[in-house]
Amino acid sequence: MLLKLLSHRHRWLLGFVSLLLFGGCIALVETFHQNLLQKQTLEQQQSLSRQLSLVRANIESELNANIFLADSLATIISINPASGTEDWEPLAQALMRKATSIRNIAVAPDNVIRFIYPTAGNQAALGLDYRTVPAQFVAIELARQRQDIVIAGPLTLVQGGTAVIARIPIFNDAPSNQRYWGTCSVVIDIDKLFQSTGLLELASQSQLAMRGVDGYGADGELFWGDASVFFNAFAIENIRLLSGSWQIAIALPQAQQGQFGLSSLLVRLLGYSLCILLFLALFSLYYAYRHARLSALQDPLTLLPNRRFAMQLLQRLVNEKAEFSILSLDLDKFKEVNDNYGHAMGDALLQEVAKRLQSALRASDYACRLSGDEFLVILPRVHREQDLQHIISKVSAKLCSNVFTFNGKQVSIQYSLGYASFPLHATELDKLLHFADLSMYQQKAKHKTNK
Repeated sequence: MLLKLLSHRHRWLLGFVSLLLFGGCIALVETFHQNLLQKQTLEQQQSLSRQLSLVRANIESELNANIFLADSLATIISINPASGTEDWEPLAQALMRKATSIRNIAVAPDNVIRFIYPTAGNQAALGLDYRTVPAQFVAIELARQRQDIVIAGPLTLVQGGTAVIARIPIFNDAPSNQRYWGTCSVVIDIDKLFQSTGLLELASQSQLAMRGVDGYGADGELFWGDASVFFNAFAIENIRLLSGSWQIAIALPQAQQGQFGLSSLLVRLLGYSLCILLFLALFSLYYAYRHARLSALQDPLTLLPNRRFAMQLLQRLVNEKAEFSILSLDLDKFKEVNDNYGHAMGDALLQEVAKRLQSALRASDYACRLSGDEFLVILPRVHREQDLQHIISKVSAKLCSNVFTFNGKQVSIQYSLGYASFPLHATELDKLLHFADLSMYQQKAKHKTNK
């Protein structure tokens, strides 16, 4: 009966609030999750950016240091152009001991290789005239014209591997540099360079790519990594060479972008667990409040709505000017039942009356216990006399159908009943109730007269 208290409007409102709360919890958890991911991503990017700057500085330092070692040999030759291979070899040995990435050094008077160190594995290069190899001669000629070091590559070597070649022009009339003597070339192993500068270690934690073949920077060709890294890069560094520059870009690994494994899972797990607990706590509070409110509107003995509920419902019907009727019912000789058989039987009798009343009514009707042995039946949308008499007949049939038995003792259910209709008999609630009570007391008086 009291489930009717939770009207359709209330159920809709509860569903809407629940949906709003659930959606808000999801939005809150996901927003916090995204903020955490962004924070972790930013921290990782900052850490990798610092490492990238260090790698860039190491490459510049290491590459230029190796080139300057070879340049020192070229400087000695320019001072003493009459020197020969017997003079160059001990110098080359000393330079190679200090070098970390130099693969070989070649000296080419008049652009023809006459000395190469180490000789082992490079004998075939002796006697090579650079002018017969256009791909190499371009950088050599450019260095002569600029009177400065020119970086070529990285390029793939015939003997295997990838290297950067620095072409160092040698003049024997410094500082005017009008008499070109030849060139000194230093081949730097790019793999060793990247290993010693920490680039390969950084590449294991991220995506890296490099471009700028022959020192052309952003306009140069890609020579290491994937070109897509430059589109997804969160940092790009320029590696300054003695001639030109390279560019190195870094991006987060594809599988790691926007994901941080266990931490991401824990944030969501904890967030949704807290939301569920909050959701359950709020619903527990709501249902506790609802139960308390229903208890305040329910008769604890018969579980029928009580006087407070009846008055609230009647006042609402009156305010809405709805047509309805009420039945005022009072048990006869109830005090005798309590006195002769005890209050336990009296309580059981009240419960039986409540049960029979409910079975005689429609789903839209309300049977209420006002106090003691007084009951009130509210019949919404019932105002015609014939409909009212039909319901009264059903109530009488149910109440008097069987003798009430409790613990082997039997009593007949006797009652007096009056009724009133709104607005036929009264337009105010107090007067309506009074009319029904008068009708009931009139019937009770008749019962006493007929006794």
